[in-house]
Parts: sequence; structure tokens; C-alpha cells
Amino acid sequence: MKKRTILMMIGMVLAAGLVRAADVSATADFASAYIFRGATFNDGLVFQPGAKISGFPIPAEYGSIAVGTWANYDIGDYGGRLKKNEFSEIDYYATYTLPVKVVDLSTTYTEYTYPHGADADREVAFAVGKAIGESGFYPSLTVNYGLDGAVENNWYVQGGVDYTKALTEALTLSAGVKAAYLISDTGNDGFNDATAKIGLGYALTKNWSLNGSVNYVAQLDDEVLTDAVYDKNAFATLGLACNF
Repeated sequence: MKKRTILMMIGMVLAAGLVRAADVSATADFASAYIFRGATFNDGLVFQPGAKISGFPIPAEYGSIAVGTWANYDIGDYGGRLKKNEFSEIDYYATYTLPVKVVDLSTTYTEYTYPHGADADREVAFAVGKAIGESGFYPSLTVNYGLDGAVENNWYVQGGVDYTKALTEALTLSAGVKAAYLISDTGNDGFNDATAKIGLGYALTKNWSLNGSVNYVAQLDDEVLTDAVYDKNAFATLGLACNF
């Protein structure tokens, strides 16, 4: 027991040292609905906080690692289907970015947990992207594969283009369009959903920023993304972000 306690104390000291040497960021967003991959999980107001640690002191030739968490807190009860003022989802993830200069390559492991619902879903994702010069355009492709839970053996492949442009020293425009194809282990395969987004970010200080967005979600095939889960096609967000 004494040895275990000493090892735990050493681990805590090392972890604290890594966090101090790394970059910590946090977000606190309100959204008018919670829609994920075209499916509506709440058609009313939700609060979605998140935190990420990145920039660990690892030699550049070995790539980089980021770890984080994200959660959904239901303010609306979705017509009585959900418990109000409680967390319905808490996710944990770790991302490894490969030390490649030609394109951006990364892999992410995510665990989706549900405090009052189903067993956890586990998924791994592989992403590739590349900024097109100084144009502000960033095309990307992400391949998600379900390891466990409701997404087990499912493939969700999403491609799209994001765009960012500094309008002033403090104000930034962001926009993007994406479309996804689902290969389901239990249902139909096909194009699942498409999304379009436009947003603004405003730097309040060096470390704090305010952001908002308007998002549209399209149902591409009602035999893949069924009417039973495609309940809302648009939502807006407003949030605060900080970097330490």
C-alpha cells in the first residue's frame, strides 16, 4: 500500500509538471439544439463545455499529443424525453498527430459515455487535411470506425472544406461544408448527412474569445439517416473560449 501511494504521488507530480509545460484551453458553448451526425439528441437548449491539454513537451520528430473532454448538459428536456438540468453525455479523447509536413495526419481515440443511458461507445478516427496556401481554405477527410457500443463495426466517413478569414485584428470569419457516408453494421449504407456552417469569432483579450455560429444539417438519404432521428435541421451556438 505504501509503495502504491508513493507511485501515485510521483505520477501526480509528473502529470502536474506536464500540464504546466503544456497548453490548456477550455470552451463553454450554448447551443439551441444538440445534433450529432445528423441525428437530433435534443431539440432545445443545451450547454456544452470542453477542455483540452496539448503542446506536451515531446520532441517534434515524435509528433504531438492532445487529450481532452467534452460534455452535453441538457437544459431543455426534448418534450419530456430527457432529464432536464443534467449531463446526458461526457466524452473523453486522445489525439496523436503524426510528424508529417506534407499534410496534417492524426488519429483520435474517443470514448462516449452516458451517465443516465446506454453503455459507452468507443471509436477511433483517422484524419488527413491540408491548408491551401494562404487562401484560408482547408479541405479534410476523416474516417471513423466504431470499436464498441452502438457504433461497433460502423464506418462514418466525412469529407469537407473549412474556411477562415481575419476580417479585422480581432474579428475572424469561419465557414465550412461537410458531407458524410455511413457504412452500418446493422442498418443501411449510404450518404448520411451534410452540414453547412458560418460563424464569427471575436478576440476579447489575448487569451479570451467570444464565438457564435449558425449551422444547417441536411438529410441525404432517409433510409440511412431515418426520419425517426432526423428531427431538426438547424441550430445556433454562442460560446466563450480561453487559452492558458
